[in-house]
Amino acid sequence: MKKIYPFICFLFLLATISLQFNFIHKRYGQRKINPACPWCEEQIGEDVLYIPISAPLMRIFAPADPHFLADLLWMRTSYYFGQHFLSDKSYPHLFHLLDLITDLSPRWQAPYLYGAVILTSEAEAAEDGFYFIEKGLLFHPEEWQLWFFKGYYLWKYRENKLDTAQAFHKASALPGAPVYLANLSATFATEVGEKELALRFLQESLRNVQDPALRKEVLKKIEKVMKNE
Repeated sequence: MKKIYPFICFLFLLATISLQFNFIHKRYGQRKINPACPWCEEQIGEDVLYIPISAPLMRIFAPADPHFLADLLWMRTSYYFGQHFLSDKSYPHLFHLLDLITDLSPRWQAPYLYGAVILTSEAEAAEDGFYFIEKGLLFHPEEWQLWFFKGYYLWKYRENKLDTAQAFHKASALPGAPVYLANLSATFATEVGEKELALRFLQESLRNVQDPALRKEVLKKIEKVMKNE
């Protein structure tokens, strides 16, 4: 019996592989070339039907490292976006894919920025893009790029210059942020009549800037604000 057992396991493995191959062949058929996207499948409408409903479901049925699962989904998402960008420019599953990735690996910063930019600019889904900005800030409150995109969104899509000024100011005070954001925040504050707020933003920025050339730019901006220019 002990000698037969490995042979039975081997037969079972072969049967499993055969059934899986047969299922894939029937489900997808032969790969067809899409002239608009040579490296894409032709039937793009069925390209993500296997994606699970939620991250908790993935954790139950695939109890591996969730960050590894997020990596796999990220690769599929990149392919999915490129496939549709070169064909129908429709991305109905992009939000769900990115939401799954950020649920599985919330400390991974790139998917939030990707969602903030791509969903807004390519999918014309500004509210969905803003969702990823806010979601990203829950886990990355010290990331200046997310605050910058939040300010841009508030200005471009909600026309709220005061909140834009505050978001840009928050971004300017974080590590790695360009100094011009301090001047930009002051500009928006001044445009809505918040001169004192603009000066406060600039004074706070001045305390954090050490480079003489950059300090000179901030001081020039302070002078302009005081003269209402």
